[in-house]
Amino acid sequence: MIKKAFIFVTLILLLTSTTILGILFFKSVDPHNVIKAFSPGEVNIVIEDKPIKIDAHPIITGEKIYIPVEILKEYIYENIKLDEKNDRLYVNIEKPYFRLETEELDKRIKDGIKLNFLTRKFNNIHYLNIKGLEKVFGISLHYAKASKILTIDKVEDERKVGTIKEKTYLRPRKSSFSFWMDKLSVGSKVMVFDNEGKWVKVRTDKGYIGYILNRKVDVQRISDGTDKKLNSVREDVEFKNKINLVWDHVYKYSSDLSKEEKIEGLNVISPTWFSVVEPNGYIENKGDIEYVKDAHEKGYMVWGLIDNSFNKDLTHKILKDKEAQENVINQILVYSSIYDLDGINIDFENVYYEDKDRLTKFVDKLTKELKKQNLIVSMDMTVPSSSLNWSKFYDREKLGKIVDYCMVMTYDEHWASSPKSGSVASIGWVERGIQKTLKYIPKEKLVMGVPFYTREWEEVKLRNGRVKVRSKALSMEKVEERIKEYNLKPVWLEETGQYYIEYTKEGKKYRIWIEDERSIKLKSLLIHKYNLAGVASWRKGFEKENVWQVLNDTINRDSQLVMN
Repeated sequence: MIKKAFIFVTLILLLTSTTILGILFFKSVDPHNVIKAFSPGEVNIVIEDKPIKIDAHPIITGEKIYIPVEILKEYIYENIKLDEKNDRLYVNIEKPYFRLETEELDKRIKDGIKLNFLTRKFNNIHYLNIKGLEKVFGISLHYAKASKILTIDKVEDERKVGTIKEKTYLRPRKSSFSFWMDKLSVGSKVMVFDNEGKWVKVRTDKGYIGYILNRKVDVQRISDGTDKKLNSVREDVEFKNKINLVWDHVYKYSSDLSKEEKIEGLNVISPTWFSVVEPNGYIENKGDIEYVKDAHEKGYMVWGLIDNSFNKDLTHKILKDKEAQENVINQILVYSSIYDLDGINIDFENVYYEDKDRLTKFVDKLTKELKKQNLIVSMDMTVPSSSLNWSKFYDREKLGKIVDYCMVMTYDEHWASSPKSGSVASIGWVERGIQKTLKYIPKEKLVMGVPFYTREWEEVKLRNGRVKVRSKALSMEKVEERIKEYNLKPVWLEETGQYYIEYTKEGKKYRIWIEDERSIKLKSLLIHKYNLAGVASWRKGFEKENVWQVLNDTINRDSQLVMN
């Protein structure tokens, strides 16, 4: 009797154990509950085969992938330094993983290069948009939206990849009697990290890390296949119409072009992204990969602008230092590749006259290197005048032969600190500026500058009878607000080709020579009179929307001025 009872109990235990093991074999579990490093509901990070325990999680928005700078430094690239005050990340690349467009250009950066990128603060934590910078850091990214897992791999020469031979389960432990996290179908691919023994450690395309039976996967070593080149040599470009360029002044972060309507007729946009800020030629970078992608989708070319911080002492030091010049050139080459630029616009102003020849030689050197990427190179120049440090330092004749286009800045006839009130760009002054410039630069290379801004001049009479003048720049919309606010009636001035208003407030006289559709049309017609290459407008955001229609109609047809 006791023996029968023992057999019965044993059978019950066996059945129970088998049932439990069977349940475990077929029971699924959410990987986020098994992998302790993961936080449910958040975007989690897996680097190679290691889930990373983090407090600050990646932020995915559109094509942008923001990761905390501290994660980048700890797990991916340690040779970086964060400037928290200015939201800027400095990256010291001693041995570049990436390649430029040609082997000749690669030699320029073989000993390393220092770059910098803007960061963003979310919840008081600094993040870097790493999308598009993978080759800079020598990594590859994959974001699985379904599982909310971002996988990051350091690029290697070859990897182990597995192909599932028969249906199997991904398990958190090396046991067929553990819960399973994912079903893997025949033909699906997994990344293999350890295939010694009965069990293979793998990562699925969802980012899950676990184990599968060795006999159910075919493991192969394959070349990583990642192209190390940041970019390729640009194709030749021929403008079908006149150039219609607008400078986009970027104070810090670039605007989101994806939220803007395409501007009809605009074919070049030039963001003010690069400034030489140190005597060694170091450049402050404000570039934005998504900005360029959005611009290209709208049919715009992007010519990144580089300036000299308008500092003649800084510029003098750089132009006397060959190593500093090489540093400037190398950085621009790399940034041009990273951001997929179509051209570079050189905006060096306020330069010592004694540096005239040095500047010309530097522009020649920079242009020759940029041409190896087949970029379009342009340069901004003031209207010819007697000013040594603002005009005469440009060797216009030589520069006109070096670069593809020269922008004559036919505005600031009366500049911000002018001692006398007046027009920013009266029609006669603009035309004379073009005529003077054409003595040095071929018409097919000359692009005429057009102002979208105007200045509001404040005049105060002093006791000695003199008039104290100061000004501030206004957009076209702001001028319209002034007209409505003070119930003003603009008067057309034939001699300046502009409307004019004035008003008095608190004993002070205010005067505005207006830039609007009519004045812009009058000026832009000059490109047909002199058969110039096109128009460049300063600056985006200061114009009224219908100005673009005026520019498009005027630039792209040889029409006569007809006013209502």
